Amino acid sequence: MKFKVGDKVKFLNESGGGVVSKVISSKLVNIAIEDGFDIPTLCSDLVKVEPESKAEKMFDEEFNVKIEKDNPEAEKIETRTVTIGNFQEKGTNMPGVYLAFVPHDQQWMITGMLDIYLINHTGYDILFSLFLKSDKGIYSGIDYDGIGSASMLLLDTIDREDFEKWKEGIIQILFHKDKSSGILLPASSDFKIKSSKLDKETNYIDSSFIDKRAFIITISELSSMQLISGNKTELKNEQPETVQKKAKEVKIEILIDKHKTAPKEAVVDLHIGELIENISELESKDMLQIQKDYFVKCLESAIENNFHKVTFIHGVGNGILKNTIIKILKDYEDIGNHSASLAKFGVGAIDVLIRPVF
Repeated sequence: MKFKVGDKVKFLNESGGGVVSKVISSKLVNIAIEDGFDIPTLCSDLVKVEPESKAEKMFDEEFNVKIEKDNPEAEKIETRTVTIGNFQEKGTNMPGVYLAFVPHDQQWMITGMLDIYLINHTGYDILFSLFLKSDKGIYSGIDYDGIGSASMLLLDTIDREDFEKWKEGIIQILFHKDKSSGILLPASSDFKIKSSKLDKETNYIDSSFIDKRAFIITISELSSMQLISGNKTELKNEQPETVQKKAKEVKIEILIDKHKTAPKEAVVDLHIGELIENISELESKDMLQIQKDYFVKCLESAIENNFHKVTFIHGVGNGILKNTIIKILKDYEDIGNHSASLAKFGVGAIDVLIRPVF
């Protein structure tokens, strides 16, 4: 049986039970019991207590796991929600609603368990309803709940092999705010994800609201939502009652793509005037540092995105930048270099060859 954080459970082989506080793996979870301890327990030794059932009544009669309201971890167990962070140094995400697949193991992004969150990165409270589509075209209502503003809710924790059930679905959203100059129309977004997307590490990105890398889908951005203004007495007929959109994957801008000239090839001009507008107050050492930093960033981006060749234009000058580049390249394995085409670049450029590693 599958369990998620917040599920009430009973022990099969002994009396009592508790609340799932952490999903360790597909076979093992932590159970918070009334004494305040977390007990690692095999899923096979547990039975889920369904709401409004006889088991629920038995649960309340036989034991009681107290969840202190002033305990952040306990509240997290009870509500499945947690306040999102503010990680502006990792980028900027537009206000909106997002679906995120977060690997447990951040060192090996394409293996292990995945936490699936619905993220409310807005100033509104939202109500949502989630439907997943089967291979036979049947939609099943999987979850519905409310999420406060600037919060995220844990929908599920899955093994990689269980992802197929999450590959296609629809999320419907209502937005609420106690006082507002306008009312956002309901949103409905259908998503479809190829399982191969989760097999590529570069698809797991940083965001301004999660402290871990994740595969993120945009469900709805506030900037694209339709608003009923407070000074309008009625909604115009041409406006739809619900905004229906396609979900889209959140992608980071790839630096080396700015310099792409052919499939898997790029040309990067390292002349200081190409990298920064005002150089009047810069000393020579400052200019060199800026050029070095940009060279390394472009090289790392090219390696990460499987480019085969990058031509770096260093200019003629006194040779310091060229020698610096060659010195840096010695720290990289499976990287070669030679002078770039004289016909195209003269003597002021170097070709960096990135050899694939098998």
